[in-house]
Amino acid sequence: MKTIRPIALLHLPANAALLWLGYYWLGVGESRTAMLLWSGFLALLLLALACWLHSAAFVYFRGAALSEALRSALRDLLPAVVAAVAILVLYALLERWAGYSRTPAFQIASYLTHKLHKPVKPAAVERVFDAALWLVRWMVLPVFLLPLYSGVAARGWAGFSELRRHARAWRFWILAPALLVSALWLPFRVMAWTPHSASFSLEMASFIARLLVAYLLFVAAWLLLAFFTAAGRPLFSQSKSAASP
Repeated sequence: MKTIRPIALLHLPANAALLWLGYYWLGVGESRTAMLLWSGFLALLLLALACWLHSAAFVYFRGAALSEALRSALRDLLPAVVAAVAILVLYALLERWAGYSRTPAFQIASYLTHKLHKPVKPAAVERVFDAALWLVRWMVLPVFLLPLYSGVAARGWAGFSELRRHARAWRFWILAPALLVSALWLPFRVMAWTPHSASFSLEMASFIARLLVAYLLFVAAWLLLAFFTAAGRPLFSQSKSAASP
């Protein structure tokens, strides 16, 4: 079985460096043309480095050695960046739809009130829209997009054909959302939890501990997600493996 230790030892410091670079980028001013160009360069660099690092994880879990995975991910960096940008654009459009959904929610509530002769609150309809959007964000799209990105990371442009690789595997419909929420949503909840304490030193210790737990949770959940996505073909596509002679 492929060990997670080498890729974990890479991701622990590398993701921390990416987070620092992202924090630095957010603080770059854009009042001058030179600073605006520098900000744009940093954004592209951050995206490219993130794609390289995480593409290498997908390639690694497909059976490559770590050094080979890094070289392969660098060689196919352009299609990986294109895939990442397309995914970011898709989720940005979903975010815009989340703000627009108030209008159809009000219209649907008015229509149902008229037809049912009972008051239907727009907030109730909006909650249905929010629930549907949550399912699309965290369950439906990841099941298709994660295998696609894994394929692009390993095979370049040809990897776009892996869009539906795990779509029929019911276990992946459970694992992908659970690990994705653990990697991208739960760490923020851990950081947001603030225990009340009269001592500043205890509050600082709590913050450092929560920061460490949130970071380790992100790295562990994301690497497990990469493993089940990239190495998941024998796990999800067949009920049992053929016996070796």
